[in-house]
Amino acid sequence: MKVTVDLKFLIPAILAFIISYMTITEKIDAYITFAGELNALFFFLMSTMLGGMLLIGAFTPDKK
Repeated sequence: MKVTVDLKFLIPAILAFIISYMTITEKIDAYITFAGELNALFFFLMSTMLGGMLLIGAFTPDKK
């Protein structure tokens, strides 16, 4: 079975994981001001889930 990589899902997945990393290391605070720590936590969780879903969609098996 051959697996293909769809770049239109892989590139946004990488960007979502970069945003998640920036949220954890607090580098994103230079661009976004969160109202509290709980808001930053849910922003991290949502961007990580988005990256995971896009990563799953990026790898599709060939139908033969």
